Amino acid sequence: MRYCYNCQKITPGEPRYCNFCGRSYNVKLCPRGHANSRNAEICAECGSRDLSTPQPRTPLWAPVIEYLLKLVPGLFLAIASVVTLAAGIEAVRENPALQFALVKLLILLGILWWLWSELPAWFRNAIARMLKRRREQGGGKGRHS
Repeated sequence: MRYCYNCQKITPGEPRYCNFCGRSYNVKLCPRGHANSRNAEICAECGSRDLSTPQPRTPLWAPVIEYLLKLVPGLFLAIASVVTLAAGIEAVRENPALQFALVKLLILLGILWWLWSELPAWFRNAIARMLKRRREQGGGKGRHS
């Protein structure tokens, strides 16, 4: 999946162009599909001057935040799962009445694991909303200045 910072939409797969606005992702592409840097005027491979328009630059902090949002909850869930499982096995050996509480806790952890696996989509939507708000606020200031 690729997130377009121009139209704030997600295109499935690994496309070279956004399906919604037609912009290329972080490179300029010639009609033959050769990738060129964002500031290229002509294709380095074939010399074509007909290059695509890339999406706006990706904010530097976006990949870092996305990585941390994937890593930190995952580590927390992994540690919590191991601790819960170890404590649950010990508690069940000592008191079989705790089995129901252990099952509820394991269901909760299962739900949290599922939510964590869905996090990248949430992250993309949150970034899209934030960028849209920023663009609307910035656009409003520019018109009145």
